[in-house]
Amino acid sequence: MEDMKGISKMNSNSINRYKGELEDEWYTPVDIVFKMLKEFPPNKGDKIICPFDTESSNFVKVLKNRGHNVIYGITDFMEKNYEFDYLITNPPFSNKDNIIDRCVEIGKPSVLILPVEALGG
Repeated sequence: MEDMKGISKMNSNSINRYKGELEDEWYTPVDIVFKMLKEFPPNKGDKIICPFDTESSNFVKVLKNRGHNVIYGITDFMEKNYEFDYLITNPPFSNKDNIIDRCVEIGKPSVLILPVEALGG
């Protein structure tokens, strides 16, 4: 069992940081983080980007706890190119279509936590 020290079971905060239409920052529960990383594991040594996450993100905490190099707290992901191997994040849903387009454009392995309605565009 992984050390859960400092990893939140669930928390949320409402701040507008990523040019979405709404204030919609919600942290992914740690059990979902573990499930996503089990299903879509990054490779050892990958430079991982969590562009819409803060240091309080369970993705960031779990990945750092596992020894990964994690880049987070990015405010210009939609405009600037970053060097990375793997992306995982729970992006602001209010800007999900643009974020999906950006991930497809970049062409790197990307795991996005999105509502099922996102499948319809």
